[in-house]
Amino acid sequence: MTPFVQAVKETAETIAAILEKGWRREFSDYEGIGAGGDETAGIDRLAEEIYVERLSPFGAIDSEECGRVGQGSATVVLDPIDGSSNAVSGLPYFGSSIALERDGKVEEAVVVNLANGDFFYKTTEGLMRSKLGEERSGPVVRRESAAIGIFEKAYANPDLALALLRRKMKFRSPGAVALSLAYAHYVDFVIFAGPRRRYDFAAALWMCEELVTIAEPELLIVAKERETAEALQRLAHQKERP
Repeated sequence: MTPFVQAVKETAETIAAILEKGWRREFSDYEGIGAGGDETAGIDRLAEEIYVERLSPFGAIDSEECGRVGQGSATVVLDPIDGSSNAVSGLPYFGSSIALERDGKVEEAVVVNLANGDFFYKTTEGLMRSKLGEERSGPVVRRESAAIGIFEKAYANPDLALALLRRKMKFRSPGAVALSLAYAHYVDFVIFAGPRRRYDFAAALWMCEELVTIAEPELLIVAKERETAEALQRLAHQKERP
């Protein structure tokens, strides 16, 4: 691991250890609107404070909660808790998304599932997967036998969701888009329909460069096969709906 990835992993382990001690009421208290436009929960602020402290030596921090702080030749793009509503609700599908940018280009990226310890990272050596609390890592390998896709924000796009169901295209909508994109090499497809913020996508979308990606202003499709991606695009534009 690079020094940046190692620092992120150690920081995520610190946050996970705090959460393992039990949920505290202040984690659920909302503290206003963050720089990304969503409400900031106590768990967001806790994670952000720890990440900012540990990662500031690598450059300026651009976080979904506090905005831009610090300075440096590089920028750390941070979503301290991806899926904070899941975390507050006790649903074990939430984590952190961190990208190291230089001259506007991502050079290293991490997405970590704080609920189960899955730790995805990408550097010039490729896309890898590890576990919090473990030393070993291995390359992420495409899972060709996937039986489901992921449709983030399906609740806001019922027509497309119904079209997928009618075509017997199974999907889940877990509610943490960076995590969902990190798992894109395993599932059949990932759809996100809605406006995109860089905090959610900087790290995870870079991890999907080897997959087929269709990006429109308010539609993102990532799939292992081009045929699947293009079929989903046609459904999204109502060109092949029953």
